[in-house]
Amino acid sequence: MIRRIAVAVVAVALIVCGICSTAVSGRTLEQYRAAQSQPATVRSASAGATADGDDGNGSSSRGGSSSDGTAADSENTGDAADSSDTKNGADSSKTTADGKTDGKSDAKTDTKDADIAATLASDDKAKPLTDDEKNAIRSRARATAQEAAANTGGAPLSYTYCLRTKGDVGNTTAFANIVFSTLNDPKGWPRAGATFEQVADADCGLADMDIILSQAQYMTSFSSYCSVEYSCRVGQEVIINDDRWDGGVDAWLDAGGTLSRYREMVINHEVGHRLGHIDNETTCAGAGQPAPLMQEQSMHLDGCVANEWPLDHELWIG
Repeated sequence: MIRRIAVAVVAVALIVCGICSTAVSGRTLEQYRAAQSQPATVRSASAGATADGDDGNGSSSRGGSSSDGTAADSENTGDAADSSDTKNGADSSKTTADGKTDGKSDAKTDTKDADIAATLASDDKAKPLTDDEKNAIRSRARATAQEAAANTGGAPLSYTYCLRTKGDVGNTTAFANIVFSTLNDPKGWPRAGATFEQVADADCGLADMDIILSQAQYMTSFSSYCSVEYSCRVGQEVIINDDRWDGGVDAWLDAGGTLSRYREMVINHEVGHRLGHIDNETTCAGAGQPAPLMQEQSMHLDGCVANEWPLDHELWIG
């Protein structure tokens, strides 16, 4: 009887153990399946949660993931995305923290844009110089040129030029006025003993030089050495890039120049080539000093201030 009871107890114990083992195995299998069904990014974030930055992207050290794993997913998509996010964040912080710098930049841009707009508006209203106005300009230029020639023991030089255009550059009244007044300004080439006179269209073939306002897209048609970005001189052709005429160059304007002054600079510079000068024959002599006229100021000021007139050492004609 006792043996039967013992056998029954053992049998019951075995059955109970079997049931418990099955339940534990079932739970383990469910946990394993659930783990396998989770997204890989969440698994990666979970695995690295105990060690900040171990994933190589520094996601944990930057605040970890959100409860739904979204940030962790974006941080673990790759180093390129992480780098981009970091740079964007840094730029945004810099902008917020450095309000004074940004304010100055905005103010400078506003001033520059206002200057350009005012200059272009003035172009639209321009009327041809009257004979009296031209005579007054000529008189001052000739007096300056004669004095300069006397000081060097030479004779004044008179150059003729023809005005031309290429492409759609709009009304050229302002262009004609500015070319004449700039070339004959006592601060300019008259100090080297030269004066300038525009000829009638019928006499363009006899002029010493052609001064041409050209659309940017046609600049390279004059020479492969010309650029759609800047003005240039080819032989007796002085070609002014219309984009530069209407907008100058940001760096030059940001350095304190105005569009009107830029126009004077580019006219004097390119005509300077026609007179025998070359680019960068002299360059900036020191920070804060006027840039030489023949320095390529549209490309670099090198610490000098913007300058539209020939310096004393540039007052020669080859």
